[in-house]
Amino acid sequence: MKSGQLTNKGLLVTIFLYGAGAMLWNLDYNFVYHDEALNIFMGREVILGLPCASCAQNTGSVLIQPVLAAMGDAYGGILGARAVGIPFALGLAWMIYGTGRTLFSEKLGALSALLFLLFGTVIYLSKLATYDIIAGFFLGLSMYCMFRSEKKSSSALLLIGAISLFLAAMTKYVVAVYILPFVIYVFWRHGILRAAAFFLFPLLILLFVYVYLALYPVREVIMGSSGSVYEQSRASFNDLLNWTFRWLGMPYLLAFFGMFHKRHGKTAIVLIILSTPIILLHLLSGVEQSVNKNVIFATILLAPACALGVSHMGNLFTTDVSKSWAKYFFVFAVLIVVWVYGISDLKWLERQYPDLNPVVEYFLENGFSGMTAVVDSDFGDAVYMFTITPKIQDAQFYAIRDVLNRMKNGFLPDFVILDGYYGKKTLREIAKSYLPDNYEFARSFQLKMSWGTRDVQIYKRKVIL
Repeated sequence: MKSGQLTNKGLLVTIFLYGAGAMLWNLDYNFVYHDEALNIFMGREVILGLPCASCAQNTGSVLIQPVLAAMGDAYGGILGARAVGIPFALGLAWMIYGTGRTLFSEKLGALSALLFLLFGTVIYLSKLATYDIIAGFFLGLSMYCMFRSEKKSSSALLLIGAISLFLAAMTKYVVAVYILPFVIYVFWRHGILRAAAFFLFPLLILLFVYVYLALYPVREVIMGSSGSVYEQSRASFNDLLNWTFRWLGMPYLLAFFGMFHKRHGKTAIVLIILSTPIILLHLLSGVEQSVNKNVIFATILLAPACALGVSHMGNLFTTDVSKSWAKYFFVFAVLIVVWVYGISDLKWLERQYPDLNPVVEYFLENGFSGMTAVVDSDFGDAVYMFTITPKIQDAQFYAIRDVLNRMKNGFLPDFVILDGYYGKKTLREIAKSYLPDNYEFARSFQLKMSWGTRDVQIYKRKVIL
């Protein structure tokens, strides 16, 4: 084996060891998030063969990630559920390496993977027990197969790419925005007959079967849930633009320089165009929910273009320097900047959701077997159920929306929780209407997050003498 090959393999091993270490480091970075708890609950129900009443509303009947999260939780609690995403994240980085190697060279493939693993959103989502990183893995696999099949004239790879794109869209429906641009690219590069036979038709068949069997039976629930997200998550165009490019500013800056790469600049332009559907979806719909997670799908397409950008900057700013080490020094300096940028983003993301440990400790000290509590929310009970119910026998936490009729008929829970993060304004007003005559103030907590402060107030039912 040649020394150059050994060097490349050693570089790859180092890159992926860094990625694995960064993902495993500090898995216990924050309290369990609502989506994580809900996914685990749904996964448990599926594994046990129980009817998953909330699956249609909360996942659109997607069951891949919840089942894996529940399995991880069974072996390692929330840390185990989070660790499930790490193999998918490393696999995704490998697909990006393969894409860069296919489109450019071995070194640029390795640089593509390294840059991808330096972005904070990637490390964060690799250890968040939600659908994003698994959907990203399948999207990255589809991307790799799409470009690799072009180079090898392989119909089999094209078919795998279609299946992977379907799995990505099935895992997280928002990824479906990439179907049209991928189809257009395949038709452009492969011709009508091959593109139709091995990409479009298989993809359409899989989508039709899935929609018919999984989505159509629960269409009303899914549409209602989607409509609710649309109405409650609107933001101005400027806010969305700022929010989106908070996470994508660095990737697009590097990719922009890649457009001027002497040999592969046109490929960088194609990758940039292919990255944009998720951004356009948020900007045109005005929906801000999950934008800080969904940007990873753009990053997957941008990573190889970013590698081109770094390489081009190295050439551009060391043109008059004869020593080859000068370029490597400059590239290393750029990587340090990207790494610092990524760490900053990662720290922010790890503290974007509330740490409810003080609230949990209150209930562990003051709760009792068979206690009941409601949250001024339509979904926030999952976090409390996940953390407290296993420790207090028969404790029940409800989203107030689910027990409104019972409360109107005389049901008074032992505690009412006014949650400044998970609560909804209208539901909080309803909860407050029960407080004056039936409850007394118990405790209040200030929850500090990376973007601001929210409070949690707990009221306990009055003792009737």
